[in-house]
Amino acid sequence: MTVVHLKKLCVGAENVNILYERQCDIRKRFKKTIHITRMFPKKYIELRNGGSIFWVFKGYIRARQSILDIERFTDKDSIKRCKIFLADEIILTTHKKERPFQGWRYFEDKDIPKDIELFDQEKFDSENENLVSELSKLGLV
Repeated sequence: MTVVHLKKLCVGAENVNILYERQCDIRKRFKKTIHITRMFPKKYIELRNGGSIFWVFKGYIRARQSILDIERFTDKDSIKRCKIFLADEIILTTHKKERPFQGWRYFEDKDIPKDIELFDQEKFDSENENLVSELSKLGLV
C-alpha cells in the first residue's frame, strides 16, 4: 500500500520550539499529542500506513511527526472535525522551501525532506535556527 504524508502550515508558531511547547500543553489536557482540524483527509488509510505530518514554518518544512491514527468527531458546537493523533517526538528535517497554501497538501515519500535528528528543547537555539533559515533562503542548506 502507498504511504502519503501531509504538509501543514504551523499557524501561530514561528519555530519548532513553539510547536513543542504548544503540544506539551495539549498532552497535559488530553494525555496524547493531537492536532485537530476541520476536514477529514480523503487519503486517511495511506496516512495511517506510516505517514507523517510535515510542519511548515515561515515557508520552509522544518520538522515532522509520525501520524498514529485519524478519527472523526463532532465538537461541542456540533461541528464535524478530525483528530490526527501524532507521535510525541518531533523530528527535525532538512529545510525544504514551500509555497503558501491553505489547509494541507499530500505528498509522497520521494518528495519528503531528510530527517536530521529528534528535536531536543534543551539544545534549541533560536539564533542557530534563524541562521539555518537564512542559509536555506540562499540555497546553501
